[in-house]
Amino acid sequence: MKKPGIIEGTVLLTTIFFFGAMNGGSLFAFLFLYLAPLPLFILGLKKDSPWCGLVGAVAAVSLYFITTPQMSIMYLLAIAGPTTFFCEKATSRAGPSLDGWYSISNLCLFIIVPPTFLFVLLTAYFWLYGQGLGFVLIEKTNEIFDLYITALKGQGQNINPSISLQLNNVKKSFSDTAPALIAIFWMSLIVLNGLIAQSILRKLKQNQRPSFAIREVQIPRLFVVTLLSSITLAIFLNGELGYLVTNLTPILAFPVILAGLGVVHMLADKTKYNGSILFFLYLIITFSRWAAILVVLVGIADHFLKLRNKVQADNLQ
Repeated sequence: MKKPGIIEGTVLLTTIFFFGAMNGGSLFAFLFLYLAPLPLFILGLKKDSPWCGLVGAVAAVSLYFITTPQMSIMYLLAIAGPTTFFCEKATSRAGPSLDGWYSISNLCLFIIVPPTFLFVLLTAYFWLYGQGLGFVLIEKTNEIFDLYITALKGQGQNINPSISLQLNNVKKSFSDTAPALIAIFWMSLIVLNGLIAQSILRKLKQNQRPSFAIREVQIPRLFVVTLLSSITLAIFLNGELGYLVTNLTPILAFPVILAGLGVVHMLADKTKYNGSILFFLYLIITFSRWAAILVVLVGIADHFLKLRNKVQADNLQ
């Protein structure tokens, strides 16, 4: 028989350790940070476990005293709050007679709300009271790269014009897309940890919700039209408004890429090497934006051409 508080205490200590390791600044610290929501997801998606929100709040308070107030607030807003919300929704019932689980598609659409709201708010603030968010980011990026170049020179490295040009290109590319990159990192962190937690609980037969598969994700037409409109505007707009739309477009594309991945999962399931195919696919997407764009196109095509219905029909034949 499980002793009360053992699992909750373990989750509390683990999530604090994972997030607090960010102070280390190493590669392992980054990996721990990426797994920070996992213990809370396991607790929140587990059978008969209503303590996810409380444990997340206690972890945030603990981080306030262990690390800094800033890290405590970051943990509460980026990890504990969203994880608790998604667990509550994912384990709730929907429909007129509460006979079905809450739609995973709706969860995937909601995931873009926090980063979109924060990005628009920051853009408006710096536009009204400064020189624009893009200008602020390029200044901060220049400071970071100047420190990096100084460190290289201190080690005797020769920064020739070719290397300097490459660094300038990297700086511009990062500052132009930094909000979108940060948002995608956070959204993928939430989705991936939720799927891992559900998979672990299913193997242990402790999952509250029987189904939580990415192949269930479907995007409504209004959202697809909004994404296509955003892509069109990003091509033609310049200045601060162009910067806003350019970074909003990848954020809006995130639920569509999940829908595209759902189609790819269904296609991979038709082969004997589905595990290997999906592993290499995710690896390629991680390092290639062109692969990610291709999956987005699959998601858009799925909406208009009903690709997953055709794959399911082929499976039944």
